[in-house]
Amino acid sequence: MKLFGIPFHSRQVYYLFGDLVIAFLSILLANQVRFGVGAPGKDLMSVLGNDTGPSLFVVTSLLIGLYLADAYDVAIDFRHRAALVRPWVAVMAAFIVELAVFTVFPQGGWGRDVIGLSSLSAAVMLSAWRPLVSTVSPGAGFRQRTLVVGAGEPGQLIGETILKLDSADGMYDLVGIVDQPPLGNRRQTDFEDDDLAVPFGNLPVVGSATELSALVQKHHIQLIIVALRGSLGGELARQLLECKARGVMIEEMPTVYKRLTGKVPILDLSDAWLIFGPVFAGSSALGAGVQRLVDVTVALVGATVSFPIVAVAALGVVLESRGPAFFLQERLGRNEVPFRIIKLRTMRTDAEADGPQWSQKGDPRVTRLGRFLRRSRIDELPQFWNVLLGHMSIVGPRPEREFFVNQLKERIPFYALRFSVKPGVTGWAQVRYGYGATQDDAAEKLCFELYAIQEMSPVLYGLILLKTVQTVLLRRGS
Repeated sequence: MKLFGIPFHSRQVYYLFGDLVIAFLSILLANQVRFGVGAPGKDLMSVLGNDTGPSLFVVTSLLIGLYLADAYDVAIDFRHRAALVRPWVAVMAAFIVELAVFTVFPQGGWGRDVIGLSSLSAAVMLSAWRPLVSTVSPGAGFRQRTLVVGAGEPGQLIGETILKLDSADGMYDLVGIVDQPPLGNRRQTDFEDDDLAVPFGNLPVVGSATELSALVQKHHIQLIIVALRGSLGGELARQLLECKARGVMIEEMPTVYKRLTGKVPILDLSDAWLIFGPVFAGSSALGAGVQRLVDVTVALVGATVSFPIVAVAALGVVLESRGPAFFLQERLGRNEVPFRIIKLRTMRTDAEADGPQWSQKGDPRVTRLGRFLRRSRIDELPQFWNVLLGHMSIVGPRPEREFFVNQLKERIPFYALRFSVKPGVTGWAQVRYGYGATQDDAAEKLCFELYAIQEMSPVLYGLILLKTVQTVLLRRGS
């Protein structure tokens, strides 16, 4: 499922709903224990009504703490004791922040005792709620019985993606794949029994496209995913329309894949899918203006807060190796207009004596301090200046050099579309994909970048900023 341009798994929704309930219950329990059960003005509605701001701050700090601790990762099994460290750390971090804020800005009864009791009760309830949700899998009755049309690579990709995510999400009950074109000389009767389905990878091929309508009725199909490259053909189009008239939902493979993974399958896209898809980010004057205002605000705050860190890091760079503290290099911005990006220098000054090279993990050209600056992302902080100058946005694709762009445009389909928006200090690809230093990595990152270009929203923008903080804290990503 997808909300505000962000792909969610059903288990993440369960987590979030339970966390909200736990956060409010912890506030109620803290007040009841501190002031006595039934104390006037200390029931939940009265507390929320009289202290709306502090209450929402406590709830928000807990949710942000849980997110930064990666406690919404559906791959984590919270039935294991070690995994419960994540929500405990989140509660402790939220408690420290709340204590600091309410010490500086006292708010009525929100003292150390209430905050401490609230945090303790939240930790106890999370320790029970998270393992409980880890045991829950959506029943088959809540899944859409699904057929994939197309037994080629696009069909296999979406089928395997659904199966991989099935235990965590359970949105689709995948019956099998329908082949297009028909399977050799097999007769329609060959597929009347499920035992005769032809195996195709991990998925059964249950029939051919010429019998799609009959297969839909036989297997009680609710959703058809069309995973074909090129045109449908007259007969298949007729059968799809017939199925649609019966109430069967029909979706294209790239749409479903994008919703499930948070990226687009660039090798299986058509020009028409992109042309008639969502409007690209920043294409409207109003949207571009609002984003520019937010970018400048975030950049001013970021530059101010990070100035002492950059100053100390710059001094360290100069002391460690000969050369300037800052590194200026030409990159391509929106519409491939060149600009000079500014970063803290992390390599030796002779790093490209033999010409441009892809940066690699463990690159010997990187200095010892440079490795730390890269892992901590401190080397990127001077780019706030590029944002203020209008060359970059806070959120967008990573800015690349023309030398590499020319190579990548020849090999990777739709690569030029990433230049329809400004490059960013951080972005969806940077926080969702690991370190990338090859053309294959660039192709995979483009899958995420095109998703963000299509689906950018204020919520996704904010989530990327949070995910960036999480990536820095956990030392992940590129």
